[in-house]
Amino acid sequence: MDARLDLDIAVDEIEKAVSPDLLLLFGSAAAGRMRADSDIDLAYYGGKPLSAYERFLLAQKLAGRLGREVDLVDLKEASTVMQMQILSEGHTLRCKDEDLDLRLRTQVYKMYAKLNEERSPVLRSIRERGSIYEA
Repeated sequence: MDARLDLDIAVDEIEKAVSPDLLLLFGSAAAGRMRADSDIDLAYYGGKPLSAYERFLLAQKLAGRLGREVDLVDLKEASTVMQMQILSEGHTLRCKDEDLDLRLRTQVYKMYAKLNEERSPVLRSIRERGSIYEA
């Protein structure tokens, strides 16, 4: 089974279960660095809310269909750093609302910039000390 077909299966299954506004591929698959033992990293935004358990079951169903592990991330529940990584490095597989996509990306980029400003003194102190621990 080729990689394109794998993604089509994943997109169809996630569409049936969640009907997200945005679906992205990220990680090694998006970067073109998949190996035989690589998992498939997928993130979605919007659509039907799933509990952590329901999301786990969907990821397991996808893993069974695709023959490899699947990490499935709800962007609404991910940290700002994780959201930024996914949105900046991931590839869009499906987008139902381009305005929503742009607003989401703008919001995440702003939150990430603010986070970096707020943690700048801490990171600078760690660099100066050469350790995260107080001397």
